[in-house]
Amino acid sequence: MSSYVDTLLANGEEIVYRTKKHWIAPAFSTITGTLLTLGGLAALFGQFFTDNKFLNGVLLWGGLGALLVGLVMLANAAMKWWAQFYFVTNQKVMKVEGLLRKSTSGSALEKINDITMEEPLLGRWLGYGTVRVLTAADESNLHYTFMRKPLEFRKAILDAKLLWEKQDSRDIADAVRGAAAPAVAAAPAAPSGQEIADSIERLAQLRDSGAITTEEFEAKKAELLDRM
Repeated sequence: MSSYVDTLLANGEEIVYRTKKHWIAPAFSTITGTLLTLGGLAALFGQFFTDNKFLNGVLLWGGLGALLVGLVMLANAAMKWWAQFYFVTNQKVMKVEGLLRKSTSGSALEKINDITMEEPLLGRWLGYGTVRVLTAADESNLHYTFMRKPLEFRKAILDAKLLWEKQDSRDIADAVRGAAAPAVAAAPAAPSGQEIADSIERLAQLRDSGAITTEEFEAKKAELLDRM
């Protein structure tokens, strides 16, 4: 699985967290299979408490049939569970599933608006819950049920998103600084007072938005005033 997942990663993208659904997920994903398995076991056990040959035969063969079908359904659900993996990278959260036919789904961190979590009483005891990732488009919300250690999964997504936002802010600030420097350098040798005032006002806006620091603002302001 790791080699396949590596082919899905972009340049510079790294996996920061990986997890699976809780082991109880297959039992709940096929309720029919679970009920047939339990019903088959109950029927086989119940035959020991009756002397009626007809009823005994019904319980025996009915129980064996229900047990066999139930186990097949549970085995199929278990195989799907075994082939499902969930990853958080420094760029996105994704789900990879399938044995022979692989499929992926997920969302980029920049599109995630919020993450909610629910833990039923049994889930708190056994360590599973539901994590819902809310994205910019309602139709692409991600609903992950029976997740193992849901608190850790949610925290991993939030931490990755926070780091991505910080890096994105630094990239924007660097781009703004790079664009502002040539603009100042290419200014006329003898700009008018109004042009200098406009340039200082634009620099102040960049400072207030956090794109440049106060020290950078003061340095560029002094440079402009020296040209008057």
